[in-house]
Amino acid sequence: MSLELSSVRTVSDLNASATAPGNKEEELGKTAFLELMIAQVQNQDPLEPAKNEAFIAQLAQFSSVEGIQNLNESMDSLVSTFRASAAVDASALVGRNVLIPTNQTALNTSGGIGGSITVPEAVGELTVTIQNSNGQTVQQVELGSRPPGDVRFNWDGLSQNGEPVPQDFYRVVAFADVDGIRQQYEVSLPDQVVSVSITNEGLVANLAGGASVSASQIKEIQ
Repeated sequence: MSLELSSVRTVSDLNASATAPGNKEEELGKTAFLELMIAQVQNQDPLEPAKNEAFIAQLAQFSSVEGIQNLNESMDSLVSTFRASAAVDASALVGRNVLIPTNQTALNTSGGIGGSITVPEAVGELTVTIQNSNGQTVQQVELGSRPPGDVRFNWDGLSQNGEPVPQDFYRVVAFADVDGIRQQYEVSLPDQVVSVSITNEGLVANLAGGASVSASQIKEIQ
């Protein structure tokens, strides 16, 4: 009497199914893989036993499954270590001023704002306009002709009449005329980090102005 195995799935079949997209529930751990391989040997057709080559191939598959599982465990440990290290590094940012791409910031206690402008091409007359929270222009700074690159600027916190302006959030607009067309450029301004968050996307700095930016957006720590 022969044992009918037409409905029995081999280890190879199950391994292929487990690695197929959408079959998360059939993923095999090394213990389950070994149990299935032993069950297959115990229930094989005695008239047509598994060939040595097939058995060796299944052992190799078992080694692969075990290696992948060990690699996943190592990666999980590495990620946990990285998160802990990132949290320690992030704490050093709290209370510091950082330079980020934004056109609005608060007037600092010393009564001024300093930042940088990204100029992709040479310009003949670069101009910086300072506007208060009501959209009114309080000062305009002429920076002259500039080559490509980051251009530093500083505003002393004085209005066009030479009087100190009140503490407020101010908007900075940088522009120049290029071939008769007004071009506006990216401005980076300082803001204070009040807290940090560790997310799946990485380190996020929460700023005094209410914005949150990823660490990759920080151009400078002041």
